[in-house]
Amino acid sequence: MIKSIVLTALLSLTSFNLLADWSIDNAQSTVNFVSVKKTHVMEAHHFNTLTGTLSEEGQFSLSIDLKSVDTGISIRDQRMKEHFFEQNKFANATVSATISPSILAQLKVNQTTSMSLTGQLDLHGNKQPIALLMSVTKLSNSDLVVASQKPVIIQASNFGLVKGIDTLRQLAGLPSISTTVPVSFVLRLNQE
Repeated sequence: MIKSIVLTALLSLTSFNLLADWSIDNAQSTVNFVSVKKTHVMEAHHFNTLTGTLSEEGQFSLSIDLKSVDTGISIRDQRMKEHFFEQNKFANATVSATISPSILAQLKVNQTTSMSLTGQLDLHGNKQPIALLMSVTKLSNSDLVVASQKPVIIQASNFGLVKGIDTLRQLAGLPSISTTVPVSFVLRLNQE
C-alpha cells in the first residue's frame, strides 16, 4: 500500500513537471544584432532585459525591453532609444510562435533538436511574420536552451524604422547605416 502511494505521488509529480510552463532566464539569455555603417563597418549590440514564457500548450512569447539596448556607447544607446525605437511610444518588441508540445515531450536530457517555425515579430507598432530556424537543447528536466541556427533578417522598412535610421545617420554624421539587420539569440528557459 505504501509503495503504491509513493509511486502515485512520483507519477503525479512527473506529470506536473511535464505540464509546467517555462520562463526565460534573463541572466543566461541574449538577443544580439549587428549594425553596418559606412558600408563596411559592422558593430555587435545586444539587449539587457528579456522576459518570456513557453506554455505547456507550446505558446512561446519573448518580450525585449527596448530601453535595455546596449551598443557599448551611451550616447548611441540614448539616440537609438529616442529616435530609432521611439521607446516612449513602443517600449517593447515581442516575438510569438507555437512550438509543438510533442517535440519537447520527446526530447531527452542532453539531446538537441532542430526546428523551423514561422513566428510573428511585433516591433514599432508593426507586426510581420519571421522565419525562425533554431535548435532546442534539453539541459535537464527543468532547463532548455533555444538558440538561433541562423540569424533572423530584419528589414527596417517592414517596421517603419527607416526614418529613425536616417535620423541616427544624420546625428552621427555618417554616410550610411544599413536598413537590414541580422538578429541572433540564445535563450535559457527554466521550468516554473
